[in-house]
Amino acid sequence: MNVLAQALALVAALVHLWIFTMESVRFRRPDVHAMFEVRAADLAAVRPWAFHQGCYNALLALQTLAGVAAVHLGATAAGRALVLAAGASMLAASAALVAFDPRRARIAGLIGQGAPALATVIAVLA
Repeated sequence: MNVLAQALALVAALVHLWIFTMESVRFRRPDVHAMFEVRAADLAAVRPWAFHQGCYNALLALQTLAGVAAVHLGATAAGRALVLAAGASMLAASAALVAFDPRRARIAGLIGQGAPALATVIAVLA
């Protein structure tokens, strides 16, 4: 796996760790739950879902980081497979979010999870 693919994988992992932080750690902050368009009155009902979603994003990031680490430890095929699986999952999640709510296209696609994941997948396959 080339250096560009590894760098893009790291960017995608960092984006997903940031999303984890927003969904699982900082979700109760007014600025954060407002970013997700959740009213304060709905926090108790929505927080478990947000926490779960954040954990999912953290696991994708960790899978990506494990793949990059595996490449550096000499397990190139396994590392490549991990990065591809995580990147494809990130990309699919981004597409699902945009399909469900097209207003999220800018965040999910252009600057969020979609673009770094797509770039990673393309770079790994190239």
